[in-house]
Amino acid sequence: MRAFWLALVATASLFTAPVQAQWNPTRPIKIVVPYPPGGASDVAARSVSDRVSQKLGQPVLVENRAGAGGVLGTDSVFRAEPDGYTVLLGASDGVSIAPHLQPALTKYKPEEFVPIAPVNQVSTVLVTRSGLGVKTAAELVALAKKGKLSYSSWGNGSLGHVSAEAFSSTAKIELLNVPFQGAAPAAQAVLAGQVDMMFMPGPLWLTFKDRVVSLGTTSSGPFQNVPSLTAQGIPVVVEIWQGILAPPKTPKPVVDRLHKAFMEALDEPEMKEKTARTGSIPISMSQEDFAKMVNADILKWKKMLGDYNIKPQ
Repeated sequence: MRAFWLALVATASLFTAPVQAQWNPTRPIKIVVPYPPGGASDVAARSVSDRVSQKLGQPVLVENRAGAGGVLGTDSVFRAEPDGYTVLLGASDGVSIAPHLQPALTKYKPEEFVPIAPVNQVSTVLVTRSGLGVKTAAELVALAKKGKLSYSSWGNGSLGHVSAEAFSSTAKIELLNVPFQGAAPAAQAVLAGQVDMMFMPGPLWLTFKDRVVSLGTTSSGPFQNVPSLTAQGIPVVVEIWQGILAPPKTPKPVVDRLHKAFMEALDEPEMKEKTARTGSIPISMSQEDFAKMVNADILKWKKMLGDYNIKPQ
C-alpha cells in the first residue's frame, strides 16, 4: 500500500510540476532606465517595450531614474522586489564599470543581478565642437598637447568618461572631465561650445552628427563611415553591452518567461533593423550565455581600468 501511494504522488507531480513552473504577469512591468531621456539606454528601452508588452499581455513601462552616472537607478532595481515587475535596462557602465570606480557609492553587488536578456552593443564616437579647428584624431592630440582640452560625460564610470580616459591615457594627453546628468545634456554642451569634445554613444551621435566634427570611433572597426581610432594609430576599443537585468533572487520561472518575451521581440527582423538604425549592434544569446558574458565583463573591466590608469573617485 505504501508503494502504491508513493507511485501515485510521483505520477501526480508529473502533471503539477509544469503548471507550477509557469509565470505570467498580471500587472504592468517597469523597465528602469538609470539615465535621463534621450540617451542610448533610453532609446533601447523604448524601442523594445511595446513589442515585449505584446508578448506578455501586460503594459511595459519605461521609467527614467537618473543620478550619479546611472548608479542610483541601478541600485533601485537591485533593491526592488524580485517578482518580475521591475527590471533594469543595464549596461557595462553601471554594472561592470561603476562599482570599480565608485566603490563608496555603489552599494549594490553587480554579480548578484540576474541577467535576463541582452539587447545590443554600443560604442562611442569622438566628436568635437565645430569651432575647435581640427579634422582628425591626430590633429586633436596635437592640439591637446599644447593645452588641456575639456570633454563632457554623464558621470564617473559612464561610457563617455571611460572612453575619454582610455583615449587620453593611450594618446598621453590630459583632458578635463565636465560631467552632466545624462548623455543628451552632455551632447548639448558640445553643440553650445561649452566643452571641446565628447565621446558620444552611437545612437545619440546619429542625432547630432551633422552638427559636430566626427573624428573616430571606439568600436573595433568603422562605424557609419567613421574610421576607428585604432585604425588611426590610437588603439582604443571601448564597447559595452546593454541588456535587461532583474533583482537578485528572481525566481527561475520569472527569468525564463521574461527572457523568452524579450528575445522573441528583439529577434524579430524589424526590431533588429530598428536597432541597427539607432546605431547599435543587436545581440542574441541564451539567458545562460548572457549571464556568463556579464560576469566576464565585470572582471574584464576591472583589468581594463587598471590598464588605462583610470582610478576610483
